[in-house]
Amino acid sequence: MPPDLSRPYTTEADRANAREALLLYSWLIEVLVRLADQAAKPWSAEQEVLFPASLRENPARRLSRWITTFGDEIEVIGDVRNRMVHAGTVTDPELRGAEWLARQIISTLFDMQPSEINPIWARQTLARAAREVV
Repeated sequence: MPPDLSRPYTTEADRANAREALLLYSWLIEVLVRLADQAAKPWSAEQEVLFPASLRENPARRLSRWITTFGDEIEVIGDVRNRMVHAGTVTDPELRGAEWLARQIISTLFDMQPSEINPIWARQTLARAAREVV
């Protein structure tokens, strides 16, 4: 069950942390989409280690299926991110909702709990993933 997404942030620091998290999560999603576009050629070992070894599904197929399944959600996250960055017209509930949604869908791809998705993890994963995307 999602938290109360309509709740405003209590401090500007909380809002800034949520903005930073959404930027990291949306950049990670963008890199993963680009990685999926490269799926026509065989993946390197470095690309495959981005995904947990516990997954029994081929990482390239899993990523492709994830993008197909969550395409609408990925668009919503991208829309909120773009409005936040370019127009600054994102309400607290929109920001809270987009950040929550991003954690939910990213966690399904990596077979993690949503609570394990955080800016530190996203930054590390983004750094590894970005090296692998041409």
